Amino acid sequence: MASSTSSDLKLELMTTGEKSGTWGTITNTNLQILEQAASGYLSLPVGGADVALDLTQYATSNGKNLYFKLTGILTANRTVTIPDSAERVMIFEDATTRESSGTIKTLTMKTVSGTGVAIPSGATVLVYSDGTNVNSGLQTKGYLTVNSSTVTAYTTVAGEQIFANTTTAAITITLPASPATGDEVTIIDARGTFATNNLTIGRNGQPIESSATDDVLITNGQSVTLVYVDSTRGWAYKGPKTRGYTTVTGAFTAIAGDQVLANTTSSAFGVTLPASPAVGDEVTIIDARGTFATNNLTVGRNGQPINTGTSDLVLSTNGQAITLVYVDATRGWAYKTNTA
Repeated sequence: MASSTSSDLKLELMTTGEKSGTWGTITNTNLQILEQAASGYLSLPVGGADVALDLTQYATSNGKNLYFKLTGILTANRTVTIPDSAERVMIFEDATTRESSGTIKTLTMKTVSGTGVAIPSGATVLVYSDGTNVNSGLQTKGYLTVNSSTVTAYTTVAGEQIFANTTTAAITITLPASPATGDEVTIIDARGTFATNNLTIGRNGQPIESSATDDVLITNGQSVTLVYVDSTRGWAYKGPKTRGYTTVTGAFTAIAGDQVLANTTSSAFGVTLPASPAVGDEVTIIDARGTFATNNLTVGRNGQPINTGTSDLVLSTNGQAITLVYVDATRGWAYKTNTA
């Protein structure tokens, strides 16, 4: 009876009494294949073309390795495929450069005929094939920098952590299509410029906090992590939106959540509170240079009371820091903290 082939690693399975005189060679080859599957490492260029991994019968081949380091500058969206019908566990490390010609490319791991997974930029992902489709397992996240000088719109994949540099222009980051419960995306203000050039989060057909509206990040230094809940809640914020700081040296209208470093070294000026505030909105104002006594900072109430009063608030103590929280139309903005 002739040898048969194992389904996953294509080992040669000998029957009793056959292959006289060649057992050593065949056994050594099988052991080498098993060594590949247990600890094999391969640096795999994928920048210039899609790659089909091989599971060559009765021989070592590139698709039988355990760990793959994917390299190169992606000139187009790239796909790495493995043959159908093989059940495998593999680890892929993305060491590619995703941006070229003004766009950010995707990198997908799949079977020839089935579905697969998009590998987040810079991530190391354990994937497994059930013989039909490739699925994602454990994942170590990486970071992708999106620079507005070359890219102003990008559709992210689940698991990505994005440094968004809006120094030269606003950016739109669109959330993944067809998300699964527990998928996450993190967006971080890389240069503290969201107030000048906003970051729009495109919802891609799913709600964001139950709302059918894209969200806009407009606070410098802000970072958010969104996690997908279900089709009703959609993408929810995992924890609070972290607030950054905005340095101002002249008249400025704050938005809810702003933390303002006010530098009145050259002259007095005003910071106007947000129009149409909601209960719980907060604004923090800090004397950045210890000069409020010399050049006062006026807090404009913008039609709402401040501690029930109908006058603007003047900050005149050096080093003063104050946080105001909106209570209601009667109390208006109340002091949450005030160091003066």
